[in-house]
Amino acid sequence: MDSLSWQYVFMRLLEIHIEVKDIERALAFYAALLPHHKIVHWQDGSAKALVLHDGTAFGIWKIGKLGLLNGRGGEHLHFAFQIKPEDYNHYKQKLIELKVTPLEHIWDDGHRSLYFFDADNHQGEFMTRDWLWKERAEAKPQTE
Repeated sequence: MDSLSWQYVFMRLLEIHIEVKDIERALAFYAALLPHHKIVHWQDGSAKALVLHDGTAFGIWKIGKLGLLNGRGGEHLHFAFQIKPEDYNHYKQKLIELKVTPLEHIWDDGHRSLYFFDADNHQGEFMTRDWLWKERAEAKPQTE
């Protein structure tokens, strides 16, 4: 399949899972930080997931949990959420309220990222652009 054909394929990230030492601590942190629709609890208590408003599951698994077909959550993971530029200060303040030091980065195009580390050393990011920003900017019709 050539690159042009790929643009017609529907696909999105459905779920991602991090491994943590303390599920309740991690759940409290991420539930306070991330807007979500609901929380799913595994019956055996080994995992929980925040279901975001787009249907994506952000899973929080106890270290060592094995999922279906022996799948594992990430032991050390970097993940990023795209946010609107006008929401940047909201997330910065939220991190400060949660006693996490936000680390700021300004990209060459002026967009910004807030990086943070959680208690299990996973690195999260809130970014004011996505990975197609350049293509979108080039595709805009030029006005005279």
